[in-house]
Amino acid sequence: MADWLDPLRDAIEGCDHATHTWEAGDGRLLLTDHAARVLGCELPGVEDNIFWHDPALTHADTAGPLLAKGGPFGGDRFWIAPEVGFIWTDLEAARIDPISSAELPAAMDPGEWGVIEQDQGRLVWAATMALQDHRSDKRITLNVSREVLELGPPTDLPADVRQLGFAVRHDLSLVEGDEQAVAGGWQLLQIPPGGTLVCPTVGPVDQPRAYFDPLGPENVRVDDRAVRFFIGGPGRVKMGLRPDQTAGRMGYYRRVNATMSTLIARSFLPQPGEVYVDLPRESEDLVGGDTLQAYSDDGTYGGFGEMEHHEPAIVVGEGPSLRSGTSVTHVFAGPDEAIRDLTRTFVGEPVD
Repeated sequence: MADWLDPLRDAIEGCDHATHTWEAGDGRLLLTDHAARVLGCELPGVEDNIFWHDPALTHADTAGPLLAKGGPFGGDRFWIAPEVGFIWTDLEAARIDPISSAELPAAMDPGEWGVIEQDQGRLVWAATMALQDHRSDKRITLNVSREVLELGPPTDLPADVRQLGFAVRHDLSLVEGDEQAVAGGWQLLQIPPGGTLVCPTVGPVDQPRAYFDPLGPENVRVDDRAVRFFIGGPGRVKMGLRPDQTAGRMGYYRRVNATMSTLIARSFLPQPGEVYVDLPRESEDLVGGDTLQAYSDDGTYGGFGEMEHHEPAIVVGEGPSLRSGTSVTHVFAGPDEAIRDLTRTFVGEPVD
């Protein structure tokens, strides 16, 4: 294996942040207590991180400032939705210039995560987050837990395919909040550019919802069974699908060299009829948001992509005060033809 994981781990630990290196499946996972990340994913035959991390993290002198401010520095992370409420203090300014007007709450990321349980192949972090929705000035305080569990290999894999897998469970529990304040779980996995995110749909979708630049044919292709979203296309683009539109699966296929490809296959549970709260900046609504989202960065934050999904929200004074969600992720590396076949099996639709 290429030696990128150990220097990354050493640089983070050089900033006095604890890490955990798991022997998982045929490879390794790198987890960080700081910001509760699943930061690195290593499989034989792939020279770099199958996930994305900021190159500045590989040197302690540049990793420190990056880790201190939180934000999109790589791997699988957990935030609280709605972005439109918690991250922009001035919505009108955000509609004009979303980059310079964004202010990520430190309580959300990096947060104050601590390990509360740890076993072989299992880790649970917890944090308390106090947030303010700047659209309404409503406040909410949550206890949040994030459990990562290593999974065994799927059955009947081709002999020349390497794999690892993990599940993540999130629990949000209301501590206190203003009446009608909302908060929903939001899991994001950052991925390198150059591939296609395949998102099976429930019936045809005219066009996914757009969040930043308009979605063009260079970014999205839609048919009666799936939306295919290209990571690394033109513009800074983000798409969303409602809970009644997504089949609860997405897979990121990418060629890594002339003979080998990778697949990150993730499944989650969309719940039509439940309250979802993440919406574009232009929306005046507070509910009716999307479940599946995908993002392609144009270099503004480092030139990565994101696989994202949301859980139903807590609404103070209505419905449950505890919300939970689980995702399952399998990562594969192997000959291109075999990985394309696995995309059909684990995602449900072909790459092309």
